[in-house]
Amino acid sequence: MAEGKRMEFIIEEAGCLIWVAPRDLGGLSPDEFYNVFSGGGGESLNDLVERGAMIPLSLYQDDGYLVRVVEGDLSDEEEAEWTARARWKLALDCGEMIVSGILTPDIESEIKEIKPAKNGGSFWAGCRLKVAPGAYQVEVYSYPPGDLSGGWMQIEDPRMFKLAMNEKARLKAEKPLKYFRRTRLGEKPPAWIEGDFEENEYINFIIRLLPLSSKLPMPEFEEGGFIEWEFRKPDICPIGIRPAVKFKS
Repeated sequence: MAEGKRMEFIIEEAGCLIWVAPRDLGGLSPDEFYNVFSGGGGESLNDLVERGAMIPLSLYQDDGYLVRVVEGDLSDEEEAEWTARARWKLALDCGEMIVSGILTPDIESEIKEIKPAKNGGSFWAGCRLKVAPGAYQVEVYSYPPGDLSGGWMQIEDPRMFKLAMNEKARLKAEKPLKYFRRTRLGEKPPAWIEGDFEENEYINFIIRLLPLSSKLPMPEFEEGGFIEWEFRKPDICPIGIRPAVKFKS
């Protein structure tokens, strides 16, 4: 990818996570990489993350998701609408980045299924993107209505958030339609805000790549070594970000 370039794709299978890593897996074999991830030996997952060899983020369910990768600046809409974010460094000296949603003991076969990314493509296990070799600041943003991080769930239904995430809600709850009408006077809400089914697709995650130019603060970690999401309730109710490419249903 190049500065300002964007790409969108679907990850079909997700084991309650989204993870990003260099294609060389930080110098580990696939089996070694999985053993670290699963706590089975070698480095700890925290060690792997701290040296920029993986960004693992947990999700509250295993639905597939639509990802947009952005190299460079976010648009005003992308900056305004996110309800969860995580950011850290990634060592991409190998010149390729993996985006995936599953990581199991069958990692050898899964890695073979991680194909080159294609704009508008749909991938079972994940895909890989070419980037200029180097160190990057990588930011992962989650967006409603399909925010699988739990950020939107805290606003919409904090009781369900506590059941799904097993922790206290951190954001101020508000019924979506009330939130919309309070912050978007005179606008027509999308169907999903009104509680109706909507077939249209929305972006679930944006992964933003920037050259690593400064020292980042160490992220907080969940139990097990996953990076903890930073949650936010936007000042103006999000309405969802549509993909720029058309995906086949």
